[in-house]
Amino acid sequence: MGKGKRKNWRSLVFFSVLLIFIIAGCSTSQETHQLGREKEQEFDQGSGMKFSSLSEQKIVDFAKLSKVWGVVKYYHPKVVSGDVNWDYELFRVVPSILEENSDVNSILYEWVHSLGSESISGELDDQHQFSEDSIQLSPSTDWSKDEEYLGTDLSLELSKLLDSNISEREYAYVSFKENSIFPSMGNENPYSNMNFDDTGYRLLGLFRYWNIIEYYYPYKDVIGEDWDRVLLEFIPKMVNGSDYDSYFMTLAELTTRIHDSHAYLVGKDRETITDYFGTYRLPVNFIEINNQIVINKVINKCGLEVGDIVLKVGDKNIDDLLEDRRKYISQSREDTASLFFIDLFRTEQKNTDVTVIRQGNKINISAVGNQQDINFLVDTKSQAMESGEIYYINAGLLKDGEIDKIMKKWWNTKGLIVDLRNYPSSILTYELAKYLIASEKEFATVSVPNRAIPGEFYFLEPIVSGKPQETNAVYKGKVVILINEHTASQGEFTTMSLRNTENSIVLGRPSAGTDGDIRIIMLPGKIKTAISGLGIFNPDKNPTQRIGLQPDIRLDPTIEGIMEGRDEYIERAVELIKGGY
Repeated sequence: MGKGKRKNWRSLVFFSVLLIFIIAGCSTSQETHQLGREKEQEFDQGSGMKFSSLSEQKIVDFAKLSKVWGVVKYYHPKVVSGDVNWDYELFRVVPSILEENSDVNSILYEWVHSLGSESISGELDDQHQFSEDSIQLSPSTDWSKDEEYLGTDLSLELSKLLDSNISEREYAYVSFKENSIFPSMGNENPYSNMNFDDTGYRLLGLFRYWNIIEYYYPYKDVIGEDWDRVLLEFIPKMVNGSDYDSYFMTLAELTTRIHDSHAYLVGKDRETITDYFGTYRLPVNFIEINNQIVINKVINKCGLEVGDIVLKVGDKNIDDLLEDRRKYISQSREDTASLFFIDLFRTEQKNTDVTVIRQGNKINISAVGNQQDINFLVDTKSQAMESGEIYYINAGLLKDGEIDKIMKKWWNTKGLIVDLRNYPSSILTYELAKYLIASEKEFATVSVPNRAIPGEFYFLEPIVSGKPQETNAVYKGKVVILINEHTASQGEFTTMSLRNTENSIVLGRPSAGTDGDIRIIMLPGKIKTAISGLGIFNPDKNPTQRIGLQPDIRLDPTIEGIMEGRDEYIERAVELIKGGY
């Protein structure tokens, strides 16, 4: 990759800042084209299907339908070109699958074969053919060759499809514009007027999401779930509901099964899962210490105090409350925070009974919540410390261009502390690296989808940072980078870059394990969700997702330090710099 391409790539990797706009309701738009699938109107007012239970065999049959539907959706030329409304074709075949004692394999074969199989196979051009060591993830399509599972005819039909090798996908349900490496789900119909008791549309929501993960999720191999079993589990859950809330909550639960803290859910009226936990929130921060939830900051007076160990909120023990939140909020790691952090202490009532241990005594508090936005940042401002020997940089409070001023003014300090416990408000990945790293150094490798083979991801050339722009001089002082479980996405990407500094140490706790850009997915009912769309790996191609970045020196805050109002991370960083490591 040449310098020009590197520069272009840098403008693309600022992925995570998009989350602010996504949550605010902004979304990408695409030009509309009158495709064949857009002329279909038969099911505009509904699929006409309502059923609330399925036999065990029918659950298995519907799982097979979903898998076959997904292969055809992403591999068949007529569907990829936009000629066929594959959502509506699903509604056409479901009644036949529902019939008792139906020959599902024959039904599915006739259904797929009716699309035509002429000119399905295509040669894979050099641009989309990669060596084995460049492949990060391969399609999970071996099941399509299982004649015992599908029958001979259907298996052969799908096997031919898998060799279609279509690279032009502008009008596909997952599209690629021109030469973009970024997939877009913008061609999916949101079906804003969906009736939420419509079983056909409810299943469409499940099938759409399941297959996007199956073919366009770079971390499918590390989610820690048997994705086929997840499909079997959620078919009856989706069928059993008949209203909006059951649909929304089932989708929320489904998103947690990919274990990705980038995942979230925004409803048809822009509500989030937060709204289901209550409109009040206890105005405190918390931290996990020795498997205990400890209040480490009181933002507004509410009855709770710093150092309180929370045992119970309302009628739920803290462990039950954690389990409840984890059921509906996706987390890359269970010991991380992400959006989960601001939703743990959501309540329906303004006043909530909270049981805590305070200075060794178990007491009950009537805690007062509020409906205000709460600032969860580490709020120590960037500043000189130790009589100007050390400069502390709070990455979450930086303004654009401020890092250049800081480095010029504090160039001769003994050390820098770069605090990435907040989400960076300014891009430091390259801007700070140019002052710290004397030559271009690889710090990450990215994987992107092969547009011609859905389900395959391949590695790009490693990404580099460093090399001063004007001179070969670099900052000579020590650099301590602070991370913890709140260091996520762009914060992790920045850490990967800056830790290449020769005199650096990463101090704290493992990061969130949530890296990559954000891909938006629209589900039926105008429900928006997201996934990490590109894979981010160490230069040696070892994963970071769900693992997190490991500190060079681990530091766990103490309850004593919290009660004394000390920031033990900053204290330890100062000690390390003053001691020369």
